[in-house]
Amino acid sequence: MAKKKPSALEALTRHDEERLAMQTKGAELRRAAALELGLIVLDAGGSRLGADALRRLIAGAVAAPSQDGRAGKTAVPRAGAAVESEENSRG
Repeated sequence: MAKKKPSALEALTRHDEERLAMQTKGAELRRAAALELGLIVLDAGGSRLGADALRRLIAGAVAAPSQDGRAGKTAVPRAGAAVESEENSRG
Protein backbone atom coordinates (compact mmCIF):
# COMPACT_ATOMS: atom_id res chain seq x y z
CA MET A 1 0.00 0.00 0.00
CA ALA A 2 1.45 3.37 -1.01
CA LYS A 3 2.08 5.92 1.67
CA LYS A 4 0.16 9.17 1.29
CA LYS A 5 2.35 12.19 0.62
CA PRO A 6 1.81 14.77 3.39
CA SER A 7 0.22 17.99 2.34
CA ALA A 8 2.01 21.30 2.75
CA LEU A 9 -0.29 22.17 5.66
CA GLU A 10 0.49 18.90 7.45
CA ALA A 11 4.20 19.40 6.83
CA LEU A 12 4.04 22.95 8.18
CA THR A 13 2.17 21.79 11.28
CA ARG A 14 4.79 19.08 11.88
CA HIS A 15 7.56 21.62 11.32
CA ASP A 16 6.02 24.01 13.87
CA GLU A 17 5.66 21.19 16.41
CA GLU A 18 9.28 20.15 15.90
CA ARG A 19 10.46 23.77 16.24
CA LEU A 20 8.55 24.13 19.53
CA ALA A 21 10.03 20.85 20.79
CA MET A 22 13.53 22.05 19.86
CA GLN A 23 12.98 25.38 21.65
CA THR A 24 11.82 23.53 24.76
CA LYS A 25 14.80 21.19 24.63
CA GLY A 26 17.11 24.17 24.08
CA ALA A 27 15.74 25.91 27.17
CA GLU A 28 16.25 22.75 29.24
CA LEU A 29 19.82 22.39 28.00
CA ARG A 30 20.51 26.07 28.70
CA ARG A 31 19.36 25.67 32.30
CA ALA A 32 21.45 22.52 32.72
CA ALA A 33 24.51 24.28 31.28
CA ALA A 34 23.96 27.26 33.59
CA LEU A 35 23.82 24.94 36.60
CA GLU A 36 26.96 23.15 35.49
CA LEU A 37 28.84 26.42 34.92
CA GLY A 38 27.57 27.79 38.24
CA LEU A 39 28.97 24.79 40.06
CA ILE A 40 32.32 25.26 38.33
CA VAL A 41 32.39 28.92 39.37
CA LEU A 42 31.54 28.06 42.98
CA ASP A 43 34.16 25.30 43.08
CA ALA A 44 36.73 27.78 41.78
CA GLY A 45 35.96 30.23 44.57
CA GLY A 46 33.66 32.50 42.60
CA SER A 47 31.37 33.00 45.57
CA ARG A 48 33.95 35.40 46.99
CA LEU A 49 33.40 37.74 44.05
CA GLY A 50 30.48 40.07 43.67
CA ALA A 51 28.06 39.56 40.79
CA ASP A 52 29.44 42.55 38.86
CA ALA A 53 33.07 41.46 39.21
CA LEU A 54 32.18 37.92 38.18
CA ARG A 55 30.29 39.17 35.12
CA ARG A 56 33.27 41.31 34.08
CA LEU A 57 35.72 38.43 34.52
CA ILE A 58 33.59 36.01 32.55
CA ALA A 59 32.88 38.53 29.79
CA GLY A 60 36.59 39.28 29.53
CA ALA A 61 37.52 35.60 29.43
CA VAL A 62 34.94 34.79 26.78
CA ALA A 63 35.70 37.82 24.61
CA ALA A 64 39.50 37.69 24.86
CA PRO A 65 41.22 36.23 21.79
CA SER A 66 43.35 33.19 22.41
CA GLN A 67 46.76 32.39 21.01
CA ASP A 68 45.16 30.84 17.94
CA GLY A 69 43.02 33.95 17.36
CA ARG A 70 39.68 32.50 18.45
CA ALA A 71 37.63 34.10 21.20
CA GLY A 72 36.92 32.34 24.46
CA LYS A 73 39.86 29.95 24.56
CA THR A 74 42.19 31.83 26.90
CA ALA A 75 43.17 30.62 30.33
CA VAL A 76 41.07 32.13 33.08
CA PRO A 77 43.01 33.30 36.15
CA ARG A 78 42.32 31.43 39.35
CA ALA A 79 39.58 32.89 41.53
CA GLY A 80 41.95 33.95 44.31
CA ALA A 81 43.91 36.15 41.92
CA ALA A 82 40.71 37.78 40.77
CA VAL A 83 39.64 38.50 44.33
CA GLU A 84 43.04 40.03 45.10
CA SER A 85 42.95 42.25 42.02
CA GLU A 86 39.37 43.28 42.75
CA GLU A 87 40.31 44.18 46.33
CA ASN A 88 43.36 46.13 45.13
CA SER A 89 41.27 48.15 42.68
CA ARG A 90 38.93 49.20 45.51
CA GLY A 91 41.83 50.74 47.39
